[in-house]
Formats: sequence, C-alpha cells, structure tokens
Amino acid sequence: MKNLSHPAALALLDHCPLAILVMDDSGRIQGFNRAFAALLGEAATTLSGDSQPDGLVTPLLGNGTLVNWIMPDGDERWLAIEAVDIAGSDGLTVRYYRDVTEKLRLKKERDTLQQEINKLSLQDEQIPSLLSHYGIQISLDPLVSRSRRYNSPLSLLCIGIDTGVDRDKAIKRVSYLLKDQTRWADLVGCNSNRDFILILQETTQDAALQLVDKLVPHIQLLGGTDEAGIKACFGITQCQRNDDAEAMLERAVAALAEARQNDTGTAIAV
Repeated sequence: MKNLSHPAALALLDHCPLAILVMDDSGRIQGFNRAFAALLGEAATTLSGDSQPDGLVTPLLGNGTLVNWIMPDGDERWLAIEAVDIAGSDGLTVRYYRDVTEKLRLKKERDTLQQEINKLSLQDEQIPSLLSHYGIQISLDPLVSRSRRYNSPLSLLCIGIDTGVDRDKAIKRVSYLLKDQTRWADLVGCNSNRDFILILQETTQDAALQLVDKLVPHIQLLGGTDEAGIKACFGITQCQRNDDAEAMLERAVAALAEARQNDTGTAIAV
C-alpha cells in the first residue's frame, strides 16, 4: 500500500465495495466513495464539500455497530458499522458500512427453521433419552385410541420439579430415576416447561398413585443433604370415555398446577 500513488489510493477507496464516509471531529462530512453514494441515492448530491449531515444520514452516524436504516426508496437495510480514527489526519474518522441485511435474514430463517425442527423432534433437546412434548403427543394419541377401544386403563402422571439449586441438574437426575423406576412399556417425556410427563400403559389412577408413593422418597434422596433439596409435585389423570391425547395432557398439566398452587404434593384430575 505504501507504493501506491495518491491518485491510485483515492481510486482504490472510491471503487471499494464497502460504503465509506470520512468525517472530521466537528461532524462535517469530508468525503465518501461511490458505494456510499449508491447507498444514499440522489440524496448524496447534497453532501458535497464540508457539509453537515442532514436527517437522512443522521441514523448512520450513531455510536452503535449495527443500525437499521430505511433507504430513500423505502427499502429497509441492516448495516454493520466500523469507525476508525485516522492517525495524523487532524481528527478525521473513517466509517465503513457493510450491508448485512441478507445475512441477518438468513440467520432469522435458520433460527425459525431450527425452532420448527425442535418442535417436530420426538426427542427432548436437552435430554435425548426423554420424549419431547411433540413426541409425547405423537406417542399418546394411538394409546388413547387403544384404551378407548379395549377399555384398558391408561394414566398420565405429570411431575414438576422445584429446587433451590441447579434446576437443570436436578431435572437430569430425576430423569435417570424415572427411567430406572418405570416399566419398559411406560414412556417418559418432558414438556416445554421442563415438567415430566409419564405415559403409564395398563395403569389405573390408583396404580399411578402407588407409583408416586414409590417415587417420592427416591426424589428426596436425590436432593442429598442440601437444604434446598428437590421438591416434586404430581398431577394425575386417567383416560376417560371420548378422551383424546390433547384433553388428557391438559388435565394432567392442570392437576400439576393445582398441586403446586395448593402445595398438596399430588392432585388428581377427573
């Protein structure tokens, strides 16, 4: 770069694909390149020679590194900004503008798609050994139909975990316990609120209560000697005539909410 002549250096800056604006320490515009002129369109003709920035340019001159800017034609753009003080230039600052609109749009689309994928995943995102909320719905639907058809018992047990320590760690410990203490035919999942949902096939409401009695001391032991410990609340419901998966899940979650609110430990939805 040191071997470039002054005209060659100016031409290089003028043809740079990044929009470039030069300002002095009093906020006056000293120059800009073609890319910046293209960014402003016809409004760039008003910015010649020691001009003060007008209202159109003002949003581009803030201290932020990312600005949402509405172009003269109404098009919305996101611009990443980098400001560099030029040493030995009597207070000149160069501002570089990089259009990241497409990059941010693609990132937003990617995040949206990832959220949709997570919703449609049968496995829990944090603990793959558990069913996700969607996995619970998909698994429960045919079991409800089977229960209604053959008049066989089917129960849901919703378990909420409360602790004064690391809740994620407590949930992981309880997940191992549930997998160990349930039968191979039972399905264990976790909903978006990080509450456990157990699908208990061939299990009556009373049998589900017996399972709760068995789980309570084990869950208490998981808390160890920590004063905060691990506290569990339980909501139970049994499949009823004309039930569907959604109705059962709603009743189980409502029963858990009641148990939490009334601090009863266990609530049954009928």
